[in-house]
Amino acid sequence: MSTNIGYSGMFNPLSSTLCSRGGGAGGGGAIRIIADDNGTVFDQAYNGLNFRFHRFTSTGDNSLYIRGGAGATLYVWMWGAAGGRGGQGGANGGAGGMSYGEITVQDSWVNAGGRMRIYVGGGGGGGNGCYGCWGGGGNGTNGSGYGSGGRGTHASCRGCSAGGGGGGAATMLFSPLGVSMSSDHILQVAGAGGGGGGREGCSGAGNGGAGGQRGANGQCGSQGGSAGGNSDTNGDECGRPGNDASGGGGGGGGYNAGNCGGNPGCDCNGAAGGGGGNSWISSPYHVGGYISNGDWNTPGDNSSQFRQGYAQPNGGSGIATLGYIVS
Repeated sequence: MSTNIGYSGMFNPLSSTLCSRGGGAGGGGAIRIIADDNGTVFDQAYNGLNFRFHRFTSTGDNSLYIRGGAGATLYVWMWGAAGGRGGQGGANGGAGGMSYGEITVQDSWVNAGGRMRIYVGGGGGGGNGCYGCWGGGGNGTNGSGYGSGGRGTHASCRGCSAGGGGGGAATMLFSPLGVSMSSDHILQVAGAGGGGGGREGCSGAGNGGAGGQRGANGQCGSQGGSAGGNSDTNGDECGRPGNDASGGGGGGGGYNAGNCGGNPGCDCNGAAGGGGGNSWISSPYHVGGYISNGDWNTPGDNSSQFRQGYAQPNGGSGIATLGYIVS
């Protein structure tokens, strides 16, 4: 089941009384955001108000230029990417996690050029089977230098083992003031899924954890990677097994990235899945939001109209949609 956390238990977007938020939210004479036509732009009524939305699906660096509207609210829906599948019939890579935020636009952002940086996460690559010394799936990236997945662990150099799937990359939003994890730069993160464990013949491997979820254990003592177990944003890769064994899945990227899945201690067994990365909405500029962790092969907030089929298990890329009230 998805885990939903946020401000005052607010799960439904815009569930607070909009007029109570002053000029940025609605009512006569309200402050309105003015932005360039970046991304896929569409106007749509949402929760009884007229919105303009900007959808970003290209993996890597995307921009929304805000030219005016300091004090108004920007609404943000984001999903991280999924981990890759483990090699040789290995386990699925975990689906992407989700975050939703309501962010107050700052004067300093507009004055700095207004370029909101949206880094959409790329999915982890699938592992390969029966590759001596190799076969780990490639890690997903988003182009920011933060939130990358960990590469799937390569198979051992003996036998017909398989590599683990790579971890997916987080989707991340930064302010116009810079791209770093400084509190005035990072605004929101949607965690990615971990890679699935590689498999060798006799027994099953562990599923990669979805965004915000621990990876599943594999066989012969291999432990699933912890969700958000890293002290930084990039998922890790476990070392290649020295015995005849398959490799575990890479950790998913996030505000705190997931750990890699463990390798089995014996031949002919499946490895563990990597842990998913954690989502994050605790910027000082947030006035509301929630986090919805994924559940193995199910993305966070799976039924949302803004997901558009992205963040699917086994390498699905992330997505971000930013919106604001126009009337």
